[in-house]
Amino acid sequence: MYKKILIILSVVFTTTFIGCGEEGNSNVQEDKYPYIPKDINRTIAIRFLNKATFGATEESIKELQTKGVVKWVEDQLNMSYDENIYLTKMIILAKQAQPDLYEDSVDDYLADNDIVFNKAAASFQSPRFRMTAWFDVAINSPKQLRYKTAYVLSQIIVESDFEPMFLRRAEALATYFDILAKDAFSSYQKLLEDISFSSGMGLFLTYNGNKKVYLNDAGVSVYPDENYAREIMQLFSIGLNELNLDGTPKRDSNGNLIPTYTQTDVNEIARVFTGWDLKSSWRASSDSSSDTYGLVGFNVGDFTHNLEFTAEYHDFGEKHVLGETIPADLSGEDDIKRVISIIMKQPSVAPYISKNLIMRFTKSNPSPAYVQRVATVFRNTNGNLKEVVKAILLDPEFWDDLKNGKIEKFREPLMAYTQFLRTFKASPMELYFFCLDAPDETASNCQKVTNSYLFNDPRDYLNQGAGLAPNVFNFYDNEYIPNDEYFKVNNLVAPELQIQTDSMLINYSNNYYSTLIRREKNYILAQTYTIDDEEVVYDNLYDFIIDSPKLDWRAIWVYYRGDDKYILDMTDEYDVIKEAAGGSFDNIHYYKDDGEDVLDRKISWALINHLDNKLLGNRLSYEEKNYIVETIVASGIITNDSSHKAQVYKNLILPMVRFIVTSDKYMTE
Repeated sequence: MYKKILIILSVVFTTTFIGCGEEGNSNVQEDKYPYIPKDINRTIAIRFLNKATFGATEESIKELQTKGVVKWVEDQLNMSYDENIYLTKMIILAKQAQPDLYEDSVDDYLADNDIVFNKAAASFQSPRFRMTAWFDVAINSPKQLRYKTAYVLSQIIVESDFEPMFLRRAEALATYFDILAKDAFSSYQKLLEDISFSSGMGLFLTYNGNKKVYLNDAGVSVYPDENYAREIMQLFSIGLNELNLDGTPKRDSNGNLIPTYTQTDVNEIARVFTGWDLKSSWRASSDSSSDTYGLVGFNVGDFTHNLEFTAEYHDFGEKHVLGETIPADLSGEDDIKRVISIIMKQPSVAPYISKNLIMRFTKSNPSPAYVQRVATVFRNTNGNLKEVVKAILLDPEFWDDLKNGKIEKFREPLMAYTQFLRTFKASPMELYFFCLDAPDETASNCQKVTNSYLFNDPRDYLNQGAGLAPNVFNFYDNEYIPNDEYFKVNNLVAPELQIQTDSMLINYSNNYYSTLIRREKNYILAQTYTIDDEEVVYDNLYDFIIDSPKLDWRAIWVYYRGDDKYILDMTDEYDVIKEAAGGSFDNIHYYKDDGEDVLDRKISWALINHLDNKLLGNRLSYEEKNYIVETIVASGIITNDSSHKAQVYKNLILPMVRFIVTSDKYMTE
């Protein structure tokens, strides 16, 4: 089963899915997008939404089909920004889970004052609170395109927990995502400015505490750190080599690539980023030798507000960057804004950023024409990201791919997982126990957390997570070509496959099993538990949760902080099975087939057709569905004992869902 249904690395990009060629109603929009069907069928709707959001849901599919694509995109682009949404959600959870450490109000922590969130606590639990906030937004926010864009931008302008400080001060990453979300539909220049003043980036790329050139005690000249000066050009704006507007490399008269910047440019920009360090870092008196400028520590500084400027350490001299001069004696803030404006004038910015955005949103190998159309919008609007994102999602090449059923991108494991969570209505738990130690029988030594999720680091089973890139180069290389003849011969890249190792795929599949076997509400309430030698069946989740410390391994996840906390709802799947069984689970029995006990094919086919429609928009072939059905019916037995409904879930729903969400059809776009 594993070998046949898990991701096939050699899947061909031009594979045509069953049903994808349908365009729905022949009427098309009589406007500037005549190639976009007016009536969007379910297959196309799901594929489009899986790129533009964190995963298609029944509600979003209906909304897209009702409004039409252009109206849907415009409405999403015009939705307002939720100020500090990631940081606020993080603080609210931290106050519930560790109230003794976080006694001030949410408003006080958010305000620009001397009350600094997590400075004194520097809690090792803060990464959990931050990750929970990110998943909460991804699952529930109606402003899906804004927050998906923020996530896409996080893979271009990278900041991650590769910085050791963030392992206890994860609020820096919450603030970082708030900046990305705020500027997701503003100008790219504004985004670079806001990121450049942020505490998190100052720490991550080490210009926090940068000083103008000085002599150390040994009489050796110490120059400003060059880390951010290099990456703001190489990775965040213009790339290593000059590009044509269509994203292809420019070459000199000898056919050589043309570098976009020199080491001198790096040196000069490093001078710009001097004199900045963490706000609310304690300072010694001016006549003291114990100046604490640039001090870094788990209990030092404010990670949620902008860096603080100290003129004494800034280089106010004239600077020469990318052929332009920055005059002397500008303020520290104006120095940074001036250098970013110079960078933004470089002709390679538009194609470099546009191609990166296309690759993360829609397809791994966009044609030069696609890149040029988007880059032209970028250039003509001075990097207006609202217009750029719109151009990417409404481009004719993208819509040709959708209408013709072309596979043009492998899914990021994280995006596949968020679709799973959204599809099966992952909801916050009414109550769970946040335990730092093993709980007693009533979990009296744990904190009760209400109406909240809890998400842990997903790298063990996804090889990625928001804000968890292994370095400033992101999770994978955009130029990665799989070790496969088709990709090599055609010079096609597939970046997402770089992290999909054998061990990751096994962990990915196993995580779905552990998730499905623990967190589905109907299954929880269909099982029989034992307390003090008495059998118990719960009729509500609250009582099950309260008793969880007394129960067996099936309830450990309710209080073990290393387990994610959320509830899945597969009532729809139960209803499909019940209807196929003539209105009663009691009608579901095994029967003999050549002497073997097998499940009923009728209900199995009803479920596979339902799940194919729900998750994929009917992209599975008959042969694929038949393989899944035959594998499951031959392996499961359902009897008429007290756990009959639980057996239906464990032996039929769970394996069939797992089959699909680990399949090549689910893991490609």
